[in-house]
Amino acid sequence: MITVSFPKDVSRNFRLVVKGHSSEEKGKDIICSSVSSLVQTYLRGIEKHLGAKFTGNFQPGICDLEIEVSCEMLAKFTIVSEIFRDGFLEIAKAYPKQVKLI
Repeated sequence: MITVSFPKDVSRNFRLVVKGHSSEEKGKDIICSSVSSLVQTYLRGIEKHLGAKFTGNFQPGICDLEIEVSCEMLAKFTIVSEIFRDGFLEIAKAYPKQVKLI
């Protein structure tokens, strides 16, 4: 199962945590591919367009990143993050046995 969460840190930093695989066939699963594509689009987009900075772990099967955004970009970041949460939610609704949004 893939779990996706956007926990908010006590400071103004945010996190994205994505763990797991939806099946044993790594690299051949459309659900994993969908989640991976969404994660990569989200991260590259907020990095490029909002100047977000990341620290943490990002490798196949696990993404645990702290995301730092400037005060000036916070409102835009919040909107973009909600859009991507909606994307993850739709995948989780379509494949509830493989994806869970926390």
